[in-house]
Amino acid sequence: MEERSVKYGKTTIWYGLVRTSRRTLGFVVHTDARVEMRAPIQATAEEVDRFVLRRAAWIVRQQDYFRSFLPLTPPREYVSGETHRYLGKQYRLKVHATVGREVVKLSDGRIHVHARHPRDAAHIAGLLAGWYRPRAIARFEQGMDIAMQLLKKHKLARPEIIVRRMSLRWGSCTPQGRIMLNPELIKAPGRCIDYVVIHELCHLVHPDHSTAYYNLLDRVMPDWKRWKERLEQQSA
Repeated sequence: MEERSVKYGKTTIWYGLVRTSRRTLGFVVHTDARVEMRAPIQATAEEVDRFVLRRAAWIVRQQDYFRSFLPLTPPREYVSGETHRYLGKQYRLKVHATVGREVVKLSDGRIHVHARHPRDAAHIAGLLAGWYRPRAIARFEQGMDIAMQLLKKHKLARPEIIVRRMSLRWGSCTPQGRIMLNPELIKAPGRCIDYVVIHELCHLVHPDHSTAYYNLLDRVMPDWKRWKERLEQQSA
């Protein structure tokens, strides 16, 4: 599924695009407010965008209706059937009882947790956190590779990345030049991760949020506002 977006006034409508052998364009707004577009294989992305915009008013009303029933931060029970995000996509959780080695695997569109205590939510949460963390570290380092290349003319020393859970921030830059990143970021799309890393690395050039800072951010990542907005829509 391809993820796309269109601007409708001040609202960004994100949708998943699925191409099939159908002859016409169609869409569905799911109860979690996700929009899924279904298009003929030969339809261009621009045609689909225009179709979404023509129906944007109805889509936004339907999303608002469904969101009125959703908690702002869905409580996690860590049971089979629950959805969890990884790199911007939602996966169903499948918990398996095991007497052997405890493992977490991503396969067949699901996150499979093989646990000795399958009904212990805290235990399942810990296994998931242990699965997320090394993947977060690897993706953060990849984001740093991208950021260092974009800012190479500033001849910055590659900063140390510290992965630390933060309640109100995705990332920060310490006075010692270290970059702190929230492990929850691994649940966001990859470009959102790149945005946070680039945002923090730019602070090694301009420590404040001055005009010079934003000019630099605009230059190295012209579409940063798009990914900032996408990140703000992200729920854990």
